[in-house]
Amino acid sequence: MNRFIIKFRGLSEEKYRFEADDTFFNQFKESEIKKGTVHFDVKMVFNKNLITLNISLKGNVFVECDRCLDYFYQKIKHKTILYVEFGYENSDITDVDNKIILSNKENEIVLDKHFYDYIHLSLPYQKVHPKHNNGNSGCNIEMINKMAEFSSVNNKKTDPRWDQLKNLFN
Repeated sequence: MNRFIIKFRGLSEEKYRFEADDTFFNQFKESEIKKGTVHFDVKMVFNKNLITLNISLKGNVFVECDRCLDYFYQKIKHKTILYVEFGYENSDITDVDNKIILSNKENEIVLDKHFYDYIHLSLPYQKVHPKHNNGNSGCNIEMINKMAEFSSVNNKKTDPRWDQLKNLFN
C-alpha cells in the first residue's frame, strides 16, 4: 500500500513528485480528512552519512468546519525538512522531530506516514469556511442561526438557583 517510496542507493541528488488523493486518506482511518488532493515536491540531498529531504506540499483537503459543521475544501501549503540518518535499526523516535534513522541495510525511504503528518500539521488551528466575495461568511446560515437561538449569551432566562449563587460573589 506504500506508494510514497524513495529508493536512494546509488543516487546523488534527485527530485521527486508525489500526489496524495482520496485513497491515500482512506488508508488512515483516524484521519479527520477523508478526501482531497495534495501534491508533494521532494528534493533529496545526499551526503555521506545523512540524507536531507526538502519537502513542500500544496493542495486542497475536505474538512469539517469548526463553526457550522458543514464540510468544505481547505487550501493547505507547507514546507519542511526531513533528515535521514543511518544506524543499526530503523527508528522514527529520535531526539529531533524531523529526523528518522534507517538501518544501514535499507535502500528506500517510505514517506506515507510522514506525508500524513505534514498534511495535518499544515491545517489551520481553526477550520472555518472562507468568506464569500461579498464579505459574508461561507458557513451554513441555518446552523449559525440555530446556534444563536440556543446560545447562552442570547438566552435571557436563567435558573434562579444559579442567580442565588452568583449573589455570593457580590
